[in-house]
Amino acid sequence: MEKSLLTHIDATTGSGKATISADESTVVGIVKDAIKNGRTASFYLTEGQAEAFKIWYWTPERIKSSGLRSLSDEEKERIKSELGIDVGTFRCSRIECVCGHTYGGFEFLQQGIRQHGLDGVKSVFELKNGKLLQVNTTLLVVCPNCDELLDRGIEYEGDTYAGCCCCAEQ
Repeated sequence: MEKSLLTHIDATTGSGKATISADESTVVGIVKDAIKNGRTASFYLTEGQAEAFKIWYWTPERIKSSGLRSLSDEEKERIKSELGIDVGTFRCSRIECVCGHTYGGFEFLQQGIRQHGLDGVKSVFELKNGKLLQVNTTLLVVCPNCDELLDRGIEYEGDTYAGCCCCAEQ
């Protein structure tokens, strides 16, 4: 094992975060267990692990029930011009607020920037070797139009996001 890898692992564990190394099927099993049992976790998956997760989780039925759909070219351009993020391939669900505003990809990333900073959000879209998966996230979705707390979470996935699943029933 390369020393610099251990240095990064040591820094990660030193910050209170766990690091595991296991074969692909074990990691995917841990992800499935977290989803099925309502545990909240963020996973940085290999390409193979992310693909195995996507095949299992993003079934046609799940995509339909979540309302997951690709961002329009107009929304991608708005995200790029106003937020400075090139999202590549990105799909998400949408939430209608009681005020009539639709919370979608732009609003999700805008809220992410407010909470994590532009560099933090951009970093996820610039991942080269890993895919971020957020399981049963605790994100509170807030309408930027009226500041209303929306009654459900948003689900998403894309090139560098294996996805986000919210309180999944699988």
